[in-house]
Amino acid sequence: MFALARSSLARRCAVNNVQRHAFSSSAISAGYFKDYLERVRVNVKEVSVSEVNAELKKADPHHGVSVHLLDVREPYEWNVEHIPNAIYTGRGCLERDIESIVPDQQEPIVVYCASGNRSLLAAESLQNLGYKNVRSLKGGIAEWKKAGNRVRINASTFADRVEKY
Repeated sequence: MFALARSSLARRCAVNNVQRHAFSSSAISAGYFKDYLERVRVNVKEVSVSEVNAELKKADPHHGVSVHLLDVREPYEWNVEHIPNAIYTGRGCLERDIESIVPDQQEPIVVYCASGNRSLLAAESLQNLGYKNVRSLKGGIAEWKKAGNRVRINASTFADRVEKY
């Protein structure tokens, strides 16, 4: 069995090594991250774009939001575009800052990123902190846009403003 696992790993690395030569490609992967995500998926509920959209439309103007929509992407990603009414909290500060953003651990939270991987891990982390109603947006903002939903686009980014000078 060990020899089979080693040969499988060697095949995966050999395939990925061919792809490694391009500048923008990822590092050689044995598939550990993908395997880890699959284990996390068992414990974290993923929610579709249509489900999130329906929930956001239920917002009561007198009582505020129906769900806390958290963007856990990098600042430069948020600065380019984000889902309207989302709250920015980078993945790196989520655990530290969540209590000031959502003090009640029973409140519904949907976490999103670019494609759904970081948000899956963020949702797991929030569950480990005791949050009871946390979900990850399946497919992230990419699926949100693919479904034809609008995003808030910033008129200019910091880089655009620097370039003017």
